[in-house]
Amino acid sequence: MLLIVNKNGNTTVNVTWEDANNPFAPSDLSAAILGSKNMVQGDYVLFTGATLVLESGDSIAITPSGQASPHIDGLCTVTETFIPVG
Repeated sequence: MLLIVNKNGNTTVNVTWEDANNPFAPSDLSAAILGSKNMVQGDYVLFTGATLVLESGDSIAITPSGQASPHIDGLCTVTETFIPVG
């Protein structure tokens, strides 16, 4: 689950997955989860029913733009799975 909430004003929001270990691209590869979503105060976006597997060093970035002082909150659920080596 991933929830993004706009707490004030109008702003544009981008959400990206930063993949730190992609062998087929540069180490700074990012993939858009939400691109240029215009949100007014009180708007939210809720993603459910999908799974994203993050590996060590990966991150999710929520970036607002278009307003002097945006206030965007993000919340996600995480399940850590230990995969033994060997």
